[in-house]
Formats: sequence, C-alpha cells, structure tokens
Amino acid sequence: MANADFSQNRNPTPGGFDAGSYREAKAAQTASPRLTPAQQKLAGLEQALPAALQSQAAAIALCVVILLAAFFGFGGAKLKAKASEAAQWYTAGVSADGGYSLNDELTTRANTAANIITTGSNTLGADNAEVLAAQDALTVFQNDLDGVNAGKTRLHALYEDDAALGAAIDQLYAKLQEQAADPMKMGAVQGQYGQFNSAATIIGNLTYNEQVSEYQKDTGGFPASVLKSLFGVKEVEPFA
Repeated sequence: MANADFSQNRNPTPGGFDAGSYREAKAAQTASPRLTPAQQKLAGLEQALPAALQSQAAAIALCVVILLAAFFGFGGAKLKAKASEAAQWYTAGVSADGGYSLNDELTTRANTAANIITTGSNTLGADNAEVLAAQDALTVFQNDLDGVNAGKTRLHALYEDDAALGAAIDQLYAKLQEQAADPMKMGAVQGQYGQFNSAATIIGNLTYNEQVSEYQKDTGGFPASVLKSLFGVKEVEPFA
C-alpha cells in the first residue's frame, strides 16, 4: 500500500479558495490611504493643536485670526513707511517743490530777520520800539522753530509766529526807510529784506500743505486710522 502524502500543497490550483490571500486583500482595503508629504505636514500640525482647536469651527476661527494678523502686519508696515516719508517733507521737501523745503525757508526767514534787526539796532538804537518788537517776535519764532525741529512744538504755533515776525520786520524796515536818504536805495539791508520776503513767497508756493492734506485723507479712514493707533504713527501737520 502506497504511503499517503499529507504535505501542504504549495501550488494550489488556480481559481481555488485561498484564505491567506483573502485576509491580505481585506487588510489592504481597510488600511488607511497613503498621505502625500503635504498632507502629512497638515496632519502633523493638526495633531500639534490643542484638542479645543481640532474642531472645524475652531480651525476656521484660527485661520481668520492668522489672516487678520497678517493683514494688520502688512498694512501696518506700509503705513509706517508712508508716514516716515511724510514726516520728512518738512525738512527734505516734497519732490514736486524742486528742492525747496519748509524748514529751509523758515530758517532763511529767521536769519535775514536777525540781520535786519542788527541794522535797525545800529541805525535806530537798541531801545527803539520797532527794534524791540522785532527782536521779541524773532525770539519767539526761533524758539518755536527749534521746538518743531526737536518734535516738541506744533507746526501751527510756528505758522502764527511767522506771521507775527513778518509784521514786525515790515514795521522795522519801514522805520529804516524813514531814516534813509533814499528809501529805494537801502544798501545791504534792502537785500536782506528782499530775501526775507522771497522766503515767504516760496513758502506760499510750496505744495507741502497739499501733500499733507492728501496724506491725511489716505490715512484717515478705516483701517488706516486703526493701524495708526496700533503702530503709534504720529500725525503730520500742515503749515497753517
């Protein structure tokens, strides 16, 4: 009698039922889908979030917060750059003004006024009423000019000082003309008086105030006004 072969058939008949292959196919169907590298990163970020932020509503709220932070950060940087440029208009001038600046012309007014007062003091006497009035006006003007340059005085105060200085110098020059042999030939003081008034004319023709007005319109509405408060941006004043 031949011996029976009970060894496992290693080559099952094709098409037959194979329990092992069935289990492997079933496991493949139920396994998690393979994630792309980008999806893996997002999944990692989600796992890193606190449990309270892993819900859809909380995630949306977090995205909104991030977007707002990015918006305000970018908008604030742009506003600060624009404010920095506007703050330089007083000293460096507006590009449309061809190199003239408000600070330079006001300084010219102060210097020429001082020269006219010196001539008036030498000609009329240091105790002359017009000389004293002009000197007082110049002192106030110079103090506020220094204050504006130091950021301690408002430009409006200097505007009023300039008007007062102009009136005082006009009166002093008129008094000097009374003492002159020829009021139309006043020598050096006439040239100083001409420069004093020329600076006033240049100031009147500057586009500084127009540029400041446009800047205030651009930064006065929402959200620029909010950003100005958040980032501590100082207001730019007109010369008026």
